[in-house]
Amino acid sequence: MSDYYFHKWKVVLIELKNHAKLDLDYQETKVYDQRCCEAVQRLGSVLSKYLYLYNCSVDCLQENLQVQKTDYIQNIVNAITARILELKHQLRKLEGYYYQYFSNGLFQHGLTFDDIDPIDVPAKLIRSKQVQAVIDHIMSKAKEEKETCLEEVAEEEKLSPINSFLRFWKNDSEIDEVEKEQSEIVPQLSEESLKRREMLKLIQAHERTRQVIRSDTRRIFKRDKWERELKGTSKPQARFEVKERAATIIKKVFRMYFEIKRRRFRQFKIDEMIGFNHGGKPNYVEKLKHDTIRNQRLDKQKQYKEESLSNMEAIENSYLKQTEHNIADDYRDLIRGWFKKWYAEVKFFYDIPKEELGGSSLIIKEMVPTPFEWREEYEAYLQEKKLNKSKTSAQRKFEKQEAKKEQMKVKKEEQRKLKMEQELIKKMFKNPKLHPGFCYPMSKKTDNILEAIEKYKNDWNDFDTWETEGYKEGFVQAIDHDNACMNTKLKILKKVDEDMRQELQVLKCSLQSEYKRNNEKMPENMKVTQKKAKKQKVDSTISESVQEKMQELASAGYLKQNTKMKFEDFVGDFNYVGDELRCILQAAAPLCGETRFLWWEKCGEVVLGSRRLLLVGPRGSGKTLLVNILTSVNNALLFELDPANVSPDQISAEYLKQVVGSVVACARATQPAVIHLKGLHLLYCNKVPPDQKKQNLNMFTQFFVRMLFKKIHKNDPITVIGSCRDPWLTKTSKLLKNFPDVVMMPHTTYTTVSFILRKWMADNRVVPRDLNTQSIAHLLQEYTFGHIKNALDCFLTPDNIIKIAAYGLTPQEVLDHVTQNEDEDKVDFKKYHDWYNENTLWGKREVNRLQDDKDFLLLQQKYIEKQKKREIAEKNQTPTTIEE
Repeated sequence: MSDYYFHKWKVVLIELKNHAKLDLDYQETKVYDQRCCEAVQRLGSVLSKYLYLYNCSVDCLQENLQVQKTDYIQNIVNAITARILELKHQLRKLEGYYYQYFSNGLFQHGLTFDDIDPIDVPAKLIRSKQVQAVIDHIMSKAKEEKETCLEEVAEEEKLSPINSFLRFWKNDSEIDEVEKEQSEIVPQLSEESLKRREMLKLIQAHERTRQVIRSDTRRIFKRDKWERELKGTSKPQARFEVKERAATIIKKVFRMYFEIKRRRFRQFKIDEMIGFNHGGKPNYVEKLKHDTIRNQRLDKQKQYKEESLSNMEAIENSYLKQTEHNIADDYRDLIRGWFKKWYAEVKFFYDIPKEELGGSSLIIKEMVPTPFEWREEYEAYLQEKKLNKSKTSAQRKFEKQEAKKEQMKVKKEEQRKLKMEQELIKKMFKNPKLHPGFCYPMSKKTDNILEAIEKYKNDWNDFDTWETEGYKEGFVQAIDHDNACMNTKLKILKKVDEDMRQELQVLKCSLQSEYKRNNEKMPENMKVTQKKAKKQKVDSTISESVQEKMQELASAGYLKQNTKMKFEDFVGDFNYVGDELRCILQAAAPLCGETRFLWWEKCGEVVLGSRRLLLVGPRGSGKTLLVNILTSVNNALLFELDPANVSPDQISAEYLKQVVGSVVACARATQPAVIHLKGLHLLYCNKVPPDQKKQNLNMFTQFFVRMLFKKIHKNDPITVIGSCRDPWLTKTSKLLKNFPDVVMMPHTTYTTVSFILRKWMADNRVVPRDLNTQSIAHLLQEYTFGHIKNALDCFLTPDNIIKIAAYGLTPQEVLDHVTQNEDEDKVDFKKYHDWYNENTLWGKREVNRLQDDKDFLLLQQKYIEKQKKREIAEKNQTPTTIEE
C-alpha cells in the first residue's frame, strides 16, 4: 500500500467509525419523522455515505500490498456491504419501491454520484489453480481452432484455381454465381470481417493515391518556382525588417502557446491526483500503463504471499525441532491433570471432544463443562429417564407429537398477533388522525462494523503507529512468527490428542472394573447434540469426461470467452430528481445509474447459490452487456443457450438433452457459472411467429428451461439469466413463475446519447470537432444504445471518410444514417413500463403505493379543511360579554 492509500485508509477508518456511531445514535434515540419523504431522505443519506466508504475501502483493498492486512480490510468491507444491503431492504420496505434515489442524501454529505458508483463486488468465489488452468487451456484451444479454420478458408479462396481462371474468361455475374456455389460448400468469413477487410483495402488505396498526387504536385510547384526564378518573373522577397518583425510575432505566439500548454498539463496532473476525470479523447497509452501497473501489483501480491508462506514454513520447522518434546509433555501433563480433577470430584471421565469440533484444544481453552455442571445435568438426565421408564414408546411418541403441536399453536398465535398488528398499522397509516409517523429502523449489522474496526485497531494500531518494517508492503515477520508458533502447537496437540484418547480408554476400563468391585453402577454417557462442523472446500479437479464436454461446448459456441468488463462500461447517468418526484407523488423512472447499482446487488448474490434473473428490454438495450459484466466481475464461466443458434438439422430431444446435461455438468465443475438463456419471448410466446414455425419451440422450453432448472441444485452458485424482448406477447404468468426477479432495462436518455456521440468523436479523428451533438442527442432518444453505437460505427465507411475530409459533416447526415430503419429500430419504452407495472411483483407494489399515497393526501386535505371549518365555527359561537 503506497503512502497515498495508507493515509486514505486511515481517513476511511475514522469516517467509517463516526458514521457508524451516527447510525447507532439514530437507532438508539429512535429518530422520528412525520413524513415518509423525510424518513427516506434520512435513510438515503446514511446509505449514500456507506456507499462512498465502501468504494474507498474497496479501492484501498485493491491497492493493498500488505499480505497480512488484507483479511482485516476484507472483513471491514464485508461488514459495510451487509449494512448497505440491510439499508436497501429497509428503504424498500419503507417506500415500497424497487429502486432507490440518493440525490438529497448525497448533497447532505457533499458527495457526487460518481462517489457512490460501485467499483467491485465485495466477495468472490475463487477457483482452484488446477480448474482455472484447465479452463484457460480449453478456451485457448477453442480460440486457436476458430482462427485456424478462418485461415484455412481464406487460403482456399486465394489458392482456388477456379477463381483465377474465372477472372479472365467469365463476366462478373458468372463469377458471382460460381462464388455463391462455393460459399454453400466452403464456409466463408463473417460479413463483418469481410466488410472490414474491404474498407481497409479501400482506405489503403486512397492513401497511396493521395501520397502519389502530393509528390507530383510538389514536383510541379518546385519546377515552376525554379523556372520563374531563372526567367526573373518571380515576386521579390520581403525586406529584412519585415521578416524580422514576422519572426518576433511567430516567436511570441509560440511562447504563449507553449506556456498555455504547460499550464494545462500541470492542471491535468493536479486533477488526476485528486481523482477528477476530464471528458475527451481517451488516452489509450495511459490505460495500457494502468493495466500494466495493476498486473505488476497482482504479481507483487502473489510474490509477497509466497514469501510469507515460505517464511512461516521455515519458522514452523525450526520451532518444531526446538520445542516439540517440551510442549508435548506440557500438554500431556495438563490433560492428565484434567483427568485427575474429574476422578477426584465425580469419579467419572468426560470424553475428549471430537477432532472436527476442536479436540483437546477445547480442554486447554476451558470450553468443556466442569464436573459440577456435569453433575447437575446428569441428575436432571436421571430424573427424566426415571419418568420415561414407566411409559411405553407409543406414549413417548405421543407426548413428542403433542409438544410439537403446542409449539405450532404458539407460533400460529404469535403470527396471528403480528398479522393483526400489521393490519392495524396499515389502517393507522391510512388515517390522518391516527398516523403514527416513521421511526428510524433498528439494525443488526452496525455493531459488526465497529467490531471489525476495533479488531483492526487492536491488531494493527502499533504497526501503523510505529511504522514497523513491512506494515505497508510485504509482511511483518513478528506476525508470521506468532502464527507459525500457533500452527506448530496445534500440530503437536493433534499428536498428543491421539495418545490421550488411548490413555482415556485405559482409564475408563480401570474405572469400570473399580465400580464392579464396589458393586456400584457406573454413570452413563449422556447424548450431547453437537453442531456439525462446516465442510472445508477441497481443491477439486475437472475429470476428463467433463473436459471433453467443455471442449465440445466451446467448439459449438455454447461456451463463451469471458470478456473483461466493469460496471462503468454500462454507460449512463443517474436520475437526479427521482426522490423529489416521489415526494410530490409522481412516478420516477430508473435510469442506467440506478440499474447499475441494482446490478451490483445481483452480482454480489452469485456467491450465495442458485439465482434466476430476467432481463426485459428491446434489442440493443444492454442485456448482453450486463450479463458480461456479471461474469467478468465474478470471474464466472459464461454458457449461452439460444434457440436461434441451433441449426434445424440438430433439433432433436437427444441432442438438446445432451447439450443441457453437458452445460450443467460443466457449470458445476467450474463454479461460479452463468447460463444465459436468450430469446425467452419465443419460448413463451402466445402465438408462434411464422418464421419460427419450423422450430419446435415447446421442445426448447422443455429442455432449455424445465430440465435445466431441475438439474441445478439450490446451493450451486450457478446464475441463470433470461433475456426477453417483447414480454407483452408472451404467457406472462408462466414466464414470471420461472423468473420472478425482473430487471427492466432503462430507456435512452439525452445524456447517454450525448456521451456516446462524444466518445465516437474522440475515437475517430475524421469526425469534425464542431459537430452539433446536442441536437443529434435530443432527436435520438427513442433509439437504443446498441443501435446508435452500431449505426455510428457503420457510418464511417471509406466513401464517407473521404466525403467528410472534403466537404465536412452535418448533423442531418448522421441522423439520416441512424434513422434509416425507422420502423424497425424506434422503441416505445412506455410499452415495457406498462407491462412491468401490470405484471411484475415490484411493478404492482409501486403502482399501489403511489395510489395509496395519493388517496391519503386527499384524505389529509379533507381533514385539514374540516378542522379549519370547525375552528371558524367555534370562533363565531363565542359568548358575548354581559352588559352593565
